[in-house]
Amino acid sequence: MAKKVKVKMKTDRGVAKRFKKTGSGHYKCRHQNLRHILTKKTSKRKRSLGKMVYVKNCNLRAIMRQLPYA
Repeated sequence: MAKKVKVKMKTDRGVAKRFKKTGSGHYKCRHQNLRHILTKKTSKRKRSLGKMVYVKNCNLRAIMRQLPYA
């Protein structure tokens, strides 16, 4: 009779590098649109894009599935 082996879930390494879990249980990440074509963006916009933000609730389920041990 074959043994049943419990398979560990794998963490998505690309997601692990982009998202971090905070102490309060939220996930934080960086903004997009701050790599190139910066001359047409205002200083205020670039400043706000440099700050970390929390992941929105609509994307939270997907992030949690890809980071099972976070």
